[in-house]
Amino acid sequence: MDGKKYSYKRMFGLHIRLGFLITLVVFILGFMFFPDFGKNSYQREVRTIIRIDKLNPPVDIIRIPPPQRLKFPVEAKNDKEVEEETIPKTNFIDDGKIVEVEFEPPPFVAYDVPPEPLNLNKIQFPYPEVARRLGITGTVFLELWIDKEGNVRNVIITKSVYPVLDEIAVENAWKLKFSPAIQWGKPVAVRYSFPVHFKLD
Repeated sequence: MDGKKYSYKRMFGLHIRLGFLITLVVFILGFMFFPDFGKNSYQREVRTIIRIDKLNPPVDIIRIPPPQRLKFPVEAKNDKEVEEETIPKTNFIDDGKIVEVEFEPPPFVAYDVPPEPLNLNKIQFPYPEVARRLGITGTVFLELWIDKEGNVRNVIITKSVYPVLDEIAVENAWKLKFSPAIQWGKPVAVRYSFPVHFKLD
């Protein structure tokens, strides 16, 4: 066939019909020879994921007992029944000794009359031989907490010199008895600075 005489534009319709016919024949032959081809369709894979969360430990439930019913006063039949139901008296004294109560005076109390040691001449602060040999001297400053009756309730070292001297100062300070500090005509509890001097003769 001569290329000049062959026209693609004129043969375009023939080519379309011929291609459609060939495609149709291929489809018919395919369905005839492979009839089960379309049955094996794609199936989606389903995965089951089990999630296990760690639970908090069980909480103990505290059961509060119900409140007790109030007892209304009932008239006693005789004196014996009154004695059995009466609350015993509270004893605030233990073997003749006053029960100790927490005691702490304010850091500063203004007073008109300061506390004075009453038995200072009877209390000795001996100079230990160890400190004497070492030639240790100095003044141990103590803070005494004195109550309204003039009793020493606490001893605190505010300035130390030497362990042995500190121990003697504290031990003998507890034995002191004071006249109470007076504020507006009334005794008050105070903190009192008390120096103990240790010096060689």
